[in-house]
Amino acid sequence: MIRNIKNNIDAMQAALILIGIGLGVIFWVLESAAHILVFQDDTFLKQIYSPEPHEIWMRFTVVGMFISFGVCSQWIVNARKRAEEAAKLANIELTQIFETAADAMRIVDKDFNVLRVNETFSSLSGINRENAIGKKCYEVFYGPLCKTPACPLTRILNNEDRVECDSDKLRKDGTKIPCIVTATPFRGPDGELIGIVEDFKDISNRKRAEEKLIESRKSLRELASHLQVVRDEERGRIAREIHDEMGQALTVLKMDLHWLGQRLPDATGVLIAKTMAMSKLIETTIQSLKKICSELRPQLLDDFGLSAAIEWQAEEFGSRTGVQFEIISDPEDIILDHAYSTAIFRIFQETLTNIARHANATRAQVILKENPGVIEMVVCDNGKGIKEEQILNPKSFGLIGMRERAHFFGGDFRISGSRDKGTTVKVSIPIDKEGKPHDKNTDR
Repeated sequence: MIRNIKNNIDAMQAALILIGIGLGVIFWVLESAAHILVFQDDTFLKQIYSPEPHEIWMRFTVVGMFISFGVCSQWIVNARKRAEEAAKLANIELTQIFETAADAMRIVDKDFNVLRVNETFSSLSGINRENAIGKKCYEVFYGPLCKTPACPLTRILNNEDRVECDSDKLRKDGTKIPCIVTATPFRGPDGELIGIVEDFKDISNRKRAEEKLIESRKSLRELASHLQVVRDEERGRIAREIHDEMGQALTVLKMDLHWLGQRLPDATGVLIAKTMAMSKLIETTIQSLKKICSELRPQLLDDFGLSAAIEWQAEEFGSRTGVQFEIISDPEDIILDHAYSTAIFRIFQETLTNIARHANATRAQVILKENPGVIEMVVCDNGKGIKEEQILNPKSFGLIGMRERAHFFGGDFRISGSRDKGTTVKVSIPIDKEGKPHDKNTDR
């Protein structure tokens, strides 16, 4: 019955113009009848078909008003129907978007009561829609920010326009779900805040991928550091073997050659000259072996410590390049653990290589400091200064190697430069009271 009444109303709304015309006709007839009853000077048909001119003007005015009313009413009704249909369609579209969204969504009022949730939210939180609606938001999908000033809903109520943050949310079964939480204000037509719309993007897969990437990066760093240690140990072993075996053999050969030269007859001048040339060649070879051994593993580093090795290396570099060095060591003799001193020394060698290749420097200062719990080295030059793009260049393997050496021991490596004012390299590594590096943390 209600449907029939609604259909009749719709039919009447669709015929408002005809109703206006009908009312005009009825008025015309009633007016004619009223004129006959009042004045009794004419017939009914004549009053209908040929009334007086002033009657015609009045009747057409009233009939026109009825018809205009019907036209305007029809236009208003049609416009309202179109608006209702558009609103209905928009509501359907918004509902469909809300319900089929890939992200979990819910609408919360200003008192934190859940007004609406979509199916994705039910799946993510593990709570049926019927059990979620009407409850407090922190009772449905709890997180560490709930009931704190940092809560996205609280921040929206404090007049923030949009809040986005990462937060772990707790499912009904106790499982933690890492999410990107986005909160936006839900306002009425007059702009007044009605509630808050929350969007939850499940980033569990991304977090797992990040953890795997971190583990992979950690493994690669440990492998690279292990290879560096093995490389340094191999260098030391080769240096010792060269020094012990070949150095000793060349020394014996030089002594035997000298013995042989002493016993040659004076008349054999050519043989004597040849033995002297051979002796000089052996001496040159011995010096080359010493140089190779020093480059592989400076003996000073093992015998006299880091400070002496740094001073020797700076002196050797300055003699080849003309760069003047100022060495400041506090204390004067710094002797550290083998692996640690090797790392600092290799970083210093790579710094010298960069100075020779890129800096065009004439002076450099090296500061070594052993403070309680940390060892620091600062190298400053007066060259043209390293550029930011050079620091960030992924192909700057020398910088990467220095950074990784420091990072292996849980230390810090920094490099900075100013145009035509030089470059500064600073490395610091934590050590214990015995001068040994702390347990490394390759992914702090």
